[in-house]
Amino acid sequence: MIRLFSRLHMAALYPGAWCLLHLKSEISRWLLRWRRSRVWFETPYRGEKILLVALFEKGKLRPDVVALLDAAKAAGLYVLAVNTRRLDSPDALQGKIDCYIERPNFGRDFGSYKSAFLHLFERGWHKTCPRLLMVNDSVYFDRTRLPAFLSAMLADGPEVLGSTENYEIEHHLGSFCIALGGTILANPALRAFWQKFRLSDVRPVVIRRGEMGLSRTLKKCASSESEFAALYDSRRALEAITDDDDLLDFAVRNARSSTHVHWKRVSLGDVAETYMKSHMLNALEYADFEARIDVGGNAVTERTFVNSRKDLGAFLSTMLAPDSALDSDILRQMTIANVLETFMEGSQIHQNAVFLLRMGLPIVKLDGMYRGMFSELDVQRLVSLLGKDEGAVLSRELLNRPYGGKVLFGWKRAAFMRGLI
Repeated sequence: MIRLFSRLHMAALYPGAWCLLHLKSEISRWLLRWRRSRVWFETPYRGEKILLVALFEKGKLRPDVVALLDAAKAAGLYVLAVNTRRLDSPDALQGKIDCYIERPNFGRDFGSYKSAFLHLFERGWHKTCPRLLMVNDSVYFDRTRLPAFLSAMLADGPEVLGSTENYEIEHHLGSFCIALGGTILANPALRAFWQKFRLSDVRPVVIRRGEMGLSRTLKKCASSESEFAALYDSRRALEAITDDDDLLDFAVRNARSSTHVHWKRVSLGDVAETYMKSHMLNALEYADFEARIDVGGNAVTERTFVNSRKDLGAFLSTMLAPDSALDSDILRQMTIANVLETFMEGSQIHQNAVFLLRMGLPIVKLDGMYRGMFSELDVQRLVSLLGKDEGAVLSRELLNRPYGGKVLFGWKRAAFMRGLI
């Protein structure tokens, strides 16, 4: 009854929250309409590949963001950064950033993307830039894995290459990290998208117009379907766990544990059920006589701890007749299918954070705890794959933003539960 009342209360608060957030967005638009972006410094552009960074940093940059900039300069990239907050000493970043812009805080990350792209178009850099990587600081950057990742994203390859995909609502690339080839940058449709893009501070509006709208535009700009891809896509995940039993077992043991979101989770229980339904028969169901079961005075165990394919195989073997054997190849195939099905659901970077970090993806979404995608156990697993200093930074960033469904109240909670904030 209490849970039902809570749901009805949240539903009643939602319309007011929707109106309030849209009103606040329009007020911010009106108040900031005369404020202009400030270019703090800009070095000449000479046709290099570009790293375009959308920042929300106050005072000084996070250590992992500095690591990204250092890796970019080591790779010979021209760094264009747009920040919606103020740094204490922007000029001190010369050498790490080539063009630094601060702009009014409106429009979220897509407001910064728009400012950066329009600046790029006005300068004519899109005509000679061979490849551009757009990222934002909503993710944590792992120093160790960054160089190889930047090399892969900026190598000659698909014209549009995201780091990961997202299957929520419609298929699109995560806008926190997308590489664009020169032909895409020179396509008039991309310039038109940014010129016409209308800013908003309302999260679902930004996702619909920005992230999904950008993916639709990039699909149109790409010369073929194969030129729109993700580096860590489902095919790569399938190949990795098919070729590496240790990685498959790692994916099972370190699957997302949070129960706050409805997305499917890796389950050896589901694998066992599928195997039993498909390949195991119960002789008692087909016998025409009564059978007595003698357990020798021992209690029948109701639950068995299963943490790996080996454990699962041992468990299923106890249900077989003495002259019957388990087919380990089929069990392996079913486990791979379960991991892959889970991998493809929802936002892949949230759904598979630990697995992807192990595979080499050097970015972790910092809203993982706040959105309910990560549990405290998931955070521990992520941190265990990093060095001590980097793990401390990541855990602090994640744990400083606990699950909004628990810490927010009133209209803010109603807004959060429906994705408005």
